[in-house]
Amino acid sequence: MKIGILVTAFLSDEQVVRFGDLPSMFVALLSLQDEGVEYVTYNVCLDDFPSSPDVCDGWLITGSYHSAYERLPWMLKLEEFIRNALSSDVPMVGICFGHQIMAQAMGGVVAREANGKWGLAVHDYSLILNEGSRPSWMEGAASHFALQASHQDQVVVLPETAERIGGNDFCPNGLLLYGNTGLSMQLHPELSADFITTLISKRRGESMDDVDADDAASRVNDPVDDQLVARWIVNFLKESRA
Repeated sequence: MKIGILVTAFLSDEQVVRFGDLPSMFVALLSLQDEGVEYVTYNVCLDDFPSSPDVCDGWLITGSYHSAYERLPWMLKLEEFIRNALSSDVPMVGICFGHQIMAQAMGGVVAREANGKWGLAVHDYSLILNEGSRPSWMEGAASHFALQASHQDQVVVLPETAERIGGNDFCPNGLLLYGNTGLSMQLHPELSADFITTLISKRRGESMDDVDADDAASRVNDPVDDQLVARWIVNFLKESRA
């Protein structure tokens, strides 16, 4: 199986030295679930796009420092690619910005949190599943999961084609499903506590006050379900393509 990683931003040189770039983070995470998956990277934020959705067996859209509603030319092109992939039944997973731009591409609305607050450090999402409707790719019996968060923007209006299957009070539309083809989440399975700690330090006194920064710092080392969610992602991509 070949997965295309659609890169929507670049980390700083300092971040890359300490943590690796975004594609390497995802490869490290997902390879623990299946070493046989092949990965190819497209820097869509530099207008480096695949020739068509079917050149890979599935797609993953990364997070970004951009906002989906900036509607930059490459974002509009990415939205078209998203619609083409989903309509062609080529599976796609969106993370953070990827989650947001998938929703926007399909007719949803993305906006900044009403009070400009950050969702930062570990957040816990409850699963919203009707009895007996747990997807086969969602292994286990967990009723919630926890991952690192880093966002001010979020999906505030769902597309008609999206089903909300997880979220919390801060971000109700945190986990979305588009039939059997699209899966997206606001949280970050690929980011470490150390990475988020650097963001807390950077944002303290700038876009976060001390109270909010202290709150995030108190939760940054809470347990996360990164491997469980990584398994869900790999299972989803495999089952959807099959």
